Amino acid sequence: MHRLIPRPALWRNVWLALVAVSVHAGSALAQGHGPAYGLATPTLGRGDWSLDVGVMGRIVEDAHAVMLRAMVSYGITADLQVSLSLPMPLDVRPGVPPARGFARMPSSPDIEWMVGWRFDREGTAVGKRRESTVWLGFDYPTDAVRAGVRTAPGLVAGVVTGYASRTVYIWGGALYRRYMTLRGPGSDHPGDAALASLVLGYRPSAFRDDVPKPDWRVFLELLAEHTARDRIAGLVREDSGGDQLFAALTVLGLYGSWGLSGGPAIPVARSMNDAQPRERARFIINTTFWF
Repeated sequence: MHRLIPRPALWRNVWLALVAVSVHAGSALAQGHGPAYGLATPTLGRGDWSLDVGVMGRIVEDAHAVMLRAMVSYGITADLQVSLSLPMPLDVRPGVPPARGFARMPSSPDIEWMVGWRFDREGTAVGKRRESTVWLGFDYPTDAVRAGVRTAPGLVAGVVTGYASRTVYIWGGALYRRYMTLRGPGSDHPGDAALASLVLGYRPSAFRDDVPKPDWRVFLELLAEHTARDRIAGLVREDSGGDQLFAALTVLGLYGSWGLSGGPAIPVARSMNDAQPRERARFIINTTFWF
């Protein structure tokens, strides 16, 4: 399948322009709380904007990958949000298979447009609520070949539900990604990916007041990944795909119109197909601005 591939320099200029426009767009309004790796339910308020600038890294045997991404989001209503995220690879070595860093932003060099709809929301008491959100996205790879496999545009779909209060948080969700490649002899197809996340959060009593001061939460996140085998020229690539389970301890700090989140994730279980480099750790550092 033939398609035009954007030149890295062009997308770097677009990425920098979006960041500059977003930073100067106006004053911020904080909208909520979310984990680093796992899916969560909050969406922006009506007419609100946010800018996420995140660094995600992966440490693999004899290789590593560091990706910088920016994501601009807009709240159409209090329950409907659209987002656009752009990649800026800093250092990606051969041998690092594609994955998602943030649940809502891939660590691969894809341009991703995503819409979130919080279709169910029920307040159980003051400061407490149950809610559910679906996420739908479109991916456009900026590289023609990835890990020896020709790329193609893809679709992402996810759903998450959970409970949040001023003290505790729990979210459970799942996400599926598929690249829309042709099937048959001679065709390539990157393996489909499925992700499930469980997030438990706690907000210490010292940060439950509404007065303007730093607000910190801590999250325990579990992330299960399944990746199908790649196909190259119609043939299954045996040394690809498999299952991994990661555990992460992350923090989220909010103050006024900005927030800081992140932390490390380490594999606690692994079952990969054939011989593949072992992934040793991941990390995320993300800064969010609301306006």
